[in-house]
Amino acid sequence: MDALYFYRHSQHDDLELRYSLRSLAKHAPWLDKIWIFGDRPVFLADSQTFVEHVPHEAMADLGSYRTPMTNFFIMLLASSHIPDLADEYIWLCDDFICLNELSPESARSCRYIDDLRNVQNRGTGLWAESLWRTYDLLVRLGYPTYNFETHTPTFYRKQWVQDAYEDFQDFVTQDRWYGMLGPTAVLNHACLHGPMDLVHRGDEGGYVGFHGEQPTGEQVRTDCQDKSFLNFDDGAFGPALVNYLDHVLPEPSPAEISDQSGDLPTTESLRSHIPTDTQRGRFPSPMVATRALLGDWLNDVGLRGHGVLIGDQHGRFAETLLRRWRCRQLDCIDAWVCRLDDAQHVDKNNLPQWKIDHAYNETRRRLGSFASRCHIRREVPAEAAGRYADRSLCLVYLDEQHYFQAVWDHLEIWSKKVRPGGILAGHDYLDGVLPSGNFEVKSAVDQWARERSLTVHCTGEEVWRSWIIQIP
Repeated sequence: MDALYFYRHSQHDDLELRYSLRSLAKHAPWLDKIWIFGDRPVFLADSQTFVEHVPHEAMADLGSYRTPMTNFFIMLLASSHIPDLADEYIWLCDDFICLNELSPESARSCRYIDDLRNVQNRGTGLWAESLWRTYDLLVRLGYPTYNFETHTPTFYRKQWVQDAYEDFQDFVTQDRWYGMLGPTAVLNHACLHGPMDLVHRGDEGGYVGFHGEQPTGEQVRTDCQDKSFLNFDDGAFGPALVNYLDHVLPEPSPAEISDQSGDLPTTESLRSHIPTDTQRGRFPSPMVATRALLGDWLNDVGLRGHGVLIGDQHGRFAETLLRRWRCRQLDCIDAWVCRLDDAQHVDKNNLPQWKIDHAYNETRRRLGSFASRCHIRREVPAEAAGRYADRSLCLVYLDEQHYFQAVWDHLEIWSKKVRPGGILAGHDYLDGVLPSGNFEVKSAVDQWARERSLTVHCTGEEVWRSWIIQIP
């Protein structure tokens, strides 16, 4: 499961988002990845392992949407098409804070405030008008009428969003307030069409909010005691909340560049973990803008045959590749086995076996719709190589172990399987000790290619490049 933020810069130099990200790092460390859709926070680190920024412009062509996007239903729809976003995710804004452990089970609960059928006072203002316009449409169309605007982390499935838009698109606009409210519309649609773990926010008793005016320090400490979720608006966000959040969330998240000025607690800058050659850009000119576009490039150069993807523990890149690449067949090979006893394999994805089994099952679900041209093989990659004739594959993409000898061994084994003119490629083209693991990929690939007079190309990301070699 991932987390997805809708984000625009705040009047407090993006401080609220810092605290929200810290709260997820502390209380929901099991999340696979965090996505920020909208503005790029001023403090965001370059590493895309823990958190990745997607600007509105990257998804606007899906529906010729104006940017910046302002309507939440439109943003829910556009972001649901981010290729690597997990099928299940929690959605947040920067003023949603977790104060206690958020388990995967609790995250999958769908919290609501009330059934709007039981609310007598409709209130006033643009937001209230949007809520009740949504309610009136739900009643007319025969849907449940829960208020899901809870200001807490909210569970979604990509399919829920896309199915709701399919049925409600006539009532969705690009205006911030006009049309249906995204969360209430999407989740009531999902509630009608399938089982859902509904939780009344008031009965749960885990929410506290401060709105309109700044609370005192004593109010914050007292009201937040034993709570799970905190929310506030711009009017309430002041010294008392900042002091409290500094106290309960002192450690920067992996998303932060830690050499920012100011009074926030800091650790050694994440940038210092990135090797000098990565910072200075000592890389070949990009052949492809990002690895997400590799499939398009393969189509353009006429490579549409049989490919093999090694690694890709959760199947996310495989899904992206299959959506874009018109290949005859793609085999996804991974042992899906714990390597915690391998001292050289220092990687955040080196997990206990039960988590790896979960990743395998997630991969099977994610790639199920491509079964006609995608085969998942749970095998040791070096042993699986024997399945393939030499010089038979048009693509081999390596994304498994990242230390020098492992990379070298894969290059030796799998390069023989690529046909002339085919592509040998892989991920994480860099060297260094990073928060996400130890990497020696660049040095191994460069030396191996140099000894064979081969040219290494790459993709154009800031840090997490892929390397590309065309086999003569």
